[in-house]
Amino acid sequence: MEMRSYIARKSVYLVITLFAILTFNFFLFRIMPGDPARAFLPRSNNKYLLQAIREKFDLDEPLHIQFIHYLQNTFTGDFGISITITKGAPITDMLGPYIINTVLLLGIGTILAIFFGVMLGRAAAWRRGKLVDTLGMAFALTFYSMPTFLFALIMVLIFYGELQWFDIGVKSENYDTLNFFDQMVDRGRHLVLPVAAFTVEMMAEYALIMRNSLTDVLTEDYITTARAKGLSNKRILRDHAMRNAMLPVVTVAAISFGWAIGGDIMVEIVFKFKGLGWLTWEAVSARDFPILQAIFLIMTITVLIGNFIADILYMYLDPRVKV
Repeated sequence: MEMRSYIARKSVYLVITLFAILTFNFFLFRIMPGDPARAFLPRSNNKYLLQAIREKFDLDEPLHIQFIHYLQNTFTGDFGISITITKGAPITDMLGPYIINTVLLLGIGTILAIFFGVMLGRAAAWRRGKLVDTLGMAFALTFYSMPTFLFALIMVLIFYGELQWFDIGVKSENYDTLNFFDQMVDRGRHLVLPVAAFTVEMMAEYALIMRNSLTDVLTEDYITTARAKGLSNKRILRDHAMRNAMLPVVTVAAISFGWAIGGDIMVEIVFKFKGLGWLTWEAVSARDFPILQAIFLIMTITVLIGNFIADILYMYLDPRVKV
């Protein structure tokens, strides 16, 4: 009963927050300078054609009517059409390949970053003050402070430019002519470098958080009590320390989940990997507001979902949440 009540309460908060985000997402692009109709036809001075475009996209309607139409279109999956990048193309249709590429790249990278970051942070905290702690934190601090684009450029110069072990981009030009197995190999060769760059950068953050959190937990009284009971170090670490130490990691992972879906712009630009990060940069450069509005909405919804999942995990990791 407590679990159902907790989930129901969080679901209500989720709906309220989602409505607030939809409202902000609508007004954000309405207050930006510039005429969307002019962006669609930048060189046209035909006022009748411009007016027809405004009528087509309800831009001539009062703001509250536009908002109602926006909510209706959003809940039916209609994000409008691109006004500059691919003029007239439905955004819903064009987003698919970019979302798939980003999910492959940053989905794999996020999972690897959390796993290896937690392992490194755990090892450093359990052996704090020793060589493992010193080397591990030196590694984490180096890559946490290093700009993402700099590390990505170094990887491109070494592994693509000099050694030519891997490729950049999404896939090769002859991808469609390959059989299924060769297509998988080709996609893998293009994924290695961007996944590695993203994983190392994010892994450093999780390692630092895990190390600091676990260090604090290991000084708690209940850990001393567990040792006094004669429990093994492995069991103390697994059953008592890790569950509490994972709480900050879960929080950061939930927040990062949405940005992972949005795409790491620097990684995708450096490696020419056409995901949502790449599309965001293209839309900003081309002032394609409908695409930006759709991408921001996807990012914020995934952040909400990530936080909702984190709230559920809290009940498993920390029984005090039930109270």
